[in-house]
Amino acid sequence: MNSSPLQVEKQNLEATMEPGVNTLTLERFRQAATLTASAQRVLPIDALRGVAMIAMALDHIASFLRVGLQAETYGGQPAILESWPHWVAGLFTNIAAPVFWLLSGVSVMLLETSRKKKGETDWQISRFLLIRAVLILILDLTICQVFWNGKGPYTHVLLSIGLSLIGLSLLRLLPVGVVGGVSLLMLVGYQLALPFLAAQYSQTDHFWLALVFSYSTRTWPAVEFSLLGWGSLMGLGYALAKSILNPGAAKGRTLLWGGAGLWGLWLILRLMGHFGDLTPYSSAQPWYFFLIMSKTPPSLTYLAFNLGLAAMIFAFFSARPAWLEKPPLKWLVLFGQVSLFFFVVHIVVYSLLSKAALAAALPLPGIVQVFLFWGLGLALMLPIASAYRSLRKRYRILRYL
Repeated sequence: MNSSPLQVEKQNLEATMEPGVNTLTLERFRQAATLTASAQRVLPIDALRGVAMIAMALDHIASFLRVGLQAETYGGQPAILESWPHWVAGLFTNIAAPVFWLLSGVSVMLLETSRKKKGETDWQISRFLLIRAVLILILDLTICQVFWNGKGPYTHVLLSIGLSLIGLSLLRLLPVGVVGGVSLLMLVGYQLALPFLAAQYSQTDHFWLALVFSYSTRTWPAVEFSLLGWGSLMGLGYALAKSILNPGAAKGRTLLWGGAGLWGLWLILRLMGHFGDLTPYSSAQPWYFFLIMSKTPPSLTYLAFNLGLAAMIFAFFSARPAWLEKPPLKWLVLFGQVSLFFFVVHIVVYSLLSKAALAAALPLPGIVQVFLFWGLGLALMLPIASAYRSLRKRYRILRYL
């Protein structure tokens, strides 16, 4: 049997050590090896979250520049697509929300595992999560709301995530299997009720009905991400985290099969056109409408397609950990490691850039301006995110952000 690089290094150390220092040196080696293995499992998560961040940034700068990237439906209404560069870009942005929600749950499990190793109790961990959730709500209702100048009203995704995090901070006190079971039941039950909920509560004038069941741009705060529709992803991410981070599962093949399985589910549901598919495809439509599904409220077809793609991307990252330490994938890791900070600050950056772009009235097609200022904004975010990551290591108070 071939030895791994770590095993070979350990054998070399054992062969060259002086008597009396073997135990200490080997212990240090084991600690370093553990940290290395842990980093190799976590970096792909950060990189995948980074993909969600840059996809979300593309969607937001397009909104700021008044350029449509629609590649999804809302409330079961037909989609109005622009030329193919617009909807292809929109398909890319669609991966952001499902990944962001699922990995929010994974992050809770990572935090829990890390803090339990330091001796913290479940209640101490839940208290930290509750404080973080309140901070998320404050940032969403202040900075994000003030600097948003998009095509439509700001739909407060952080508000929904913060409230879902409050729920998970309490639900996590139950066994992990119970959390996963409750989340799965919530997901399936919501999909069963989806046609009724979309017809009854889409664009409702009542904030709490929109927040819990559907969506509305008529309320304040405006809501796009309902707690029942999206909160189950956070719970499932928490329950599946240990399997996702397991070294055996991260070999790539399991993840690829998982992604293929989700795409198989998507294809079956899409062809059936009933359960989990709020906007069925019609043969009278162009072929690419087969890829246009209901994001709000979230249909199972939409979630399965985008999470299947995410699983395949994660498999690639897991199979190439060394690539994640070099640009450009290193930049994805950076954005993923400071995702909440990135979310808040990128709204400020893109808001200012879009105001300058609209004032300049550049003689360029809208879609070209979108990609131009998207890239410029990401370039500006790199040093900002890097500086913040360094500060967070120095000041413990910043760990909440």
